[in-house]
Amino acid sequence: MSSFSSLVFVNPSPPKPQQALAMFALVSSGMIWGLSWWPLKFFSTAGLDGHAIALTAYALVAVLAMPVIWFERADWRKEWHLLLLIGFFFGLANFLFTSALMMGTVVRGMLLFFLLPAWGVLGGKFLLKERLGLRRLLAAFLCLLGVFIIMGGVKVFAAPLSLADLAALIAGLCYTLAGICNRVAQRIPLASRTLISFVGCATIAVFGLGLHTPMIPVMPIMNWILLGLFACIWLMGGTALTTFGVTHVAASRAAVLQVMELLVAVVSAVLLGGETLHTEEYIGGALILSATLLEAFSSSEEEIHD
Repeated sequence: MSSFSSLVFVNPSPPKPQQALAMFALVSSGMIWGLSWWPLKFFSTAGLDGHAIALTAYALVAVLAMPVIWFERADWRKEWHLLLLIGFFFGLANFLFTSALMMGTVVRGMLLFFLLPAWGVLGGKFLLKERLGLRRLLAAFLCLLGVFIIMGGVKVFAAPLSLADLAALIAGLCYTLAGICNRVAQRIPLASRTLISFVGCATIAVFGLGLHTPMIPVMPIMNWILLGLFACIWLMGGTALTTFGVTHVAASRAAVLQVMELLVAVVSAVLLGGETLHTEEYIGGALILSATLLEAFSSSEEEIHD
């Protein structure tokens, strides 16, 4: 989730003890985000949908985040338009990704979301005018091939994608666009970059009321307490760990550690969620994982602008 913003920050070289703590924070946040499907599935069985989660849990975090963002307004005032774009794209990504995990299978949603390297290549080339090296082109090819296999090969052209599939794919695209906005921005503080995603998600959910009426059932008071804890501890805790980690770890290393999210999600969905992996998901997942690692280890020299 919010951990993917780690790809767009350039970090200084901190003292080794602090760096070790930051790496632990990133691994921990990867486990938190990788297991986020678990409470989401619980709330789904309780009658909530992705829209309702955005209007409740994400909105609660947004209320807590707004004072922090406002406190940093002097730093981001000259780039307020970029902050809005970051909030919109990250917010829409969170909204769609949450909906995809609640509507479809965790494994399929996570793998389709991890089309990130391919989106990154397209965005870098056409929006940032980056010169593409062989490593990056290979990563994009592996990623696209992996998704093609997961979707059933040539069968993908015979039937339309499910709503959950589309949500996961578009969520990955939105994360990439938010990352590009992050790379263009120079003055926006890290806390505002990270927390604005919750504000964006809640805002999109409010405007979405004109198109869709969310499912907000009558639930036991304990479920509402758990939803509040999910917002204040799970979401805020994961965001805090990610923010600390990406501030003190090199971006390339943070990108490698973020793969923990994918691995934790897939393994836990099989062991705890009772999901099964088919042959095409094994093959496609391996290709996507390879593409992500290739992208993470790419050198800065491969990102020279034309």
